[in-house]
Amino acid sequence: MNFNLQSMNPLLVATRDQALSVFNHPFSQSHYFLVSNLKNGSFLSPIITHTSFTTPKRFQPTIGCLGERNTPAKTLRQILESPGAHQGHACFDGLSAKLVERAGFQYCFTSGFSISAARLGLPDTGFISYGEMVDQGQQITQAVSIPVIGDASGHTQGRKVVSREETVMRIKAAVDARKESGSDIVIVARTDSRQAPSLEESPWRSRAFADAGADVLYIDALASKEESKEWAIRQSMK
Repeated sequence: MNFNLQSMNPLLVATRDQALSVFNHPFSQSHYFLVSNLKNGSFLSPIITHTSFTTPKRFQPTIGCLGERNTPAKTLRQILESPGAHQGHACFDGLSAKLVERAGFQYCFTSGFSISAARLGLPDTGFISYGEMVDQGQQITQAVSIPVIGDASGHTQGRKVVSREETVMRIKAAVDARKESGSDIVIVARTDSRQAPSLEESPWRSRAFADAGADVLYIDALASKEESKEWAIRQSMK
């Protein structure tokens, strides 16, 4: 995901290029990406650099009929089931997640690039371990009450993707693990196939992810607003 050094104060915002220049990162241009709900075509819209926004109203967790607060997973499902585009902000530790929550966003994203940068001072190119990423994710989810979407990949040049067969097997494994554990987990299926090999590969993989049991589709690094619009139209026609 994007490396985000934005302050929650809209007066103190670092552009993506300024942030990534610290690491001389080769993938510093702006990118667009949509996370679409399979059921009704609503979209999550992660906040990225160069995106201006106003602070929304303070989010109040939904209260059930018995007076109990919904779990983060149930809350995220309710957000997905509501129409329209829903903005969330990237975070990389407990403090940044708290600032996202305090600003009034309904959910947040973990940023793999930002986590690697915050913990190691290095870009997300394989330096950070799986255990470190899990540990950071646990700290983030324990710090806030809003849903946290765990994304552990970063924008890197020369990225490659696994075969169609393997990527579908990974989604099926996640679905099986959810069933076996009895956990209420929203499975967000991400594909980086926009860059490797091409945009034309992304629809096939997305449909395969949906058939495998994914709840949400996530096509990363769409290169323009036009591509985002095209993807949104394709999803709304299904």
